[in-house]
Amino acid sequence: MRKVSLEELRKGDLIMVRWIDASDVRAPLSEHEDRPEIHVKDWGVYLGIVGRKHKFILLGKDVVELHNEWGATRIPVELIVEVILILPKEEVSKSIREILALTRRVRLRRYRLKNREVVRIV
Repeated sequence: MRKVSLEELRKGDLIMVRWIDASDVRAPLSEHEDRPEIHVKDWGVYLGIVGRKHKFILLGKDVVELHNEWGATRIPVELIVEVILILPKEEVSKSIREILALTRRVRLRRYRLKNREVVRIV
């Protein structure tokens, strides 16, 4: 494992991303002022960087084999602290054959809300 830059990554690399997220914590004001951020680690398959106005790294978490549709986490690039390469694409593809099919665009699963209900509180 080694620390890498985003430019060194190739689609299919297995990586760990350390990044800063917002938090919703109840605590004294002094604690909020001292440490407002939460450090997060996410790992998965690097699927690329997307976005027009704001850039996000796509981190593949799972894949539907039949349709080659990826479930992915989107992490804002400006919040990334560091990226660690766990395994290069060549090693990952031995276990996850969908890595070999990664092209310029990645097909992500879309979740649709069914039977949306509106709840009113009176």
